[in-house]
Amino acid sequence: MSSALTIRAALTRGALVTLANWPVVLIEFVVETAYKAALGVPILGGAFMVALLLGVDVRSLVGEGLVSAADQILVRLATAPAALAAFLAALAIVGVGGAMTMYIVKAGTLAMLVRGERKMGELYRRPGGVGIMREAAAYSLAALWDAVRHFERRAATLAFWLGLSYVVIGGGYLLVVGWGARLAADSAWSPAWPLLVLVATSAAVVGKTAADLVFDIARVIVATDDCGVRVALGRVRAFLLEDARQVLGIFGAMGLILLLATGGSIAATAGLALVAWIPLAGLLFVPLQVAFWIVSRVLFQYMGLVMMSAYQTQYRRFAAPPGAPLGVHEG
Repeated sequence: MSSALTIRAALTRGALVTLANWPVVLIEFVVETAYKAALGVPILGGAFMVALLLGVDVRSLVGEGLVSAADQILVRLATAPAALAAFLAALAIVGVGGAMTMYIVKAGTLAMLVRGERKMGELYRRPGGVGIMREAAAYSLAALWDAVRHFERRAATLAFWLGLSYVVIGGGYLLVVGWGARLAADSAWSPAWPLLVLVATSAAVVGKTAADLVFDIARVIVATDDCGVRVALGRVRAFLLEDARQVLGIFGAMGLILLLATGGSIAATAGLALVAWIPLAGLLFVPLQVAFWIVSRVLFQYMGLVMMSAYQTQYRRFAAPPGAPLGVHEG
């Protein structure tokens, strides 16, 4: 294992590699947008099903977003088991199939970042990033397609296990909350109900975050070492145990940046809403809103890929033999 890079150096390296291969950011934006649009199809179908069966206004179901609509549909279809089963089956098929397709493409984009990081070589603290950007440029459509085909099976397997972990976490959460609700209704434990919900929700969030972290590191190791999923998961354990400070540091730093970016996005969206009330300028509201949404989503994709590239930099340093020429040096 070579000497550790600082968190700042790893993130800087990841930012440069991602910027040098900027088409992958746009590709991931398109793929994720298409996936979310595909998820909306069964949800809209469920909304029309509820409207037909129960006479509910469709606009009231979908007015607060897809997640809220899905929750309302599940509640309202509970009295119609056949319709509920059809809705869940459609949602599962689109969700699982779409997620696998999305992560197969993401395996190709991640492979481009891995190649770019390897081409980049040493990272010196010196001005003039144009030369570094040229060194790190590895994207081509042909290389992306080859990487997608090369990693497709392993990417689909990882996506399947991530989905299964979500099912286990979500199912456990529903079981605990359901058991708690019955216990609180039939005994003197009702005052403890809010605490139970808080603990169960916190545990579910922590579990999902841990599953996402393991999944991301496994994707990085598969792309870096070109190994199988089982081998990658074994290396994930070693990397997380021995390099926890660097991994959690990158995770925490990017989490804070994403949180601040989300807050800025919400504030900007609220500011744009004021434009709708200004005469004439209100005509620009929809185009401005669409443009802002596209820019903000692309920026979030970029930051997510920076984090993945930073993980990859730290892992390659971790897996390299002692004294390997990968690190940050004074120059």
